[in-house]
Amino acid sequence: MKNKVHLISILFVLGLLTACSSSAATQKTVTPDPLPCGEEVVWETAVEILHQGEVEQVVQLHSLEVTLILKDGCEIKTVEPVIDDIFKEVENCGAPCREMILATE
Repeated sequence: MKNKVHLISILFVLGLLTACSSSAATQKTVTPDPLPCGEEVVWETAVEILHQGEVEQVVQLHSLEVTLILKDGCEIKTVEPVIDDIFKEVENCGAPCREMILATE
């Protein structure tokens, strides 16, 4: 009987250790989504990217097409809802966008 109790205790402890190590491994492998370099994204996604502070330059066309040029040279395109909306977002962005180059046609 004592052997069964010891065996059950050992299995219980091993089960807890396995569960803890699996949880820790899962937490370590979580990585942020990569930026969609070379792609067109919806306006809301472009605004989120803008506010991350990785954008070096913003180019706006009269057609409402906006290109975000990141510090690593990656270009992301979007379409703004209304002309100059991107410039309003740059202003709302604050410090992360302070040194950004702005261009329009």
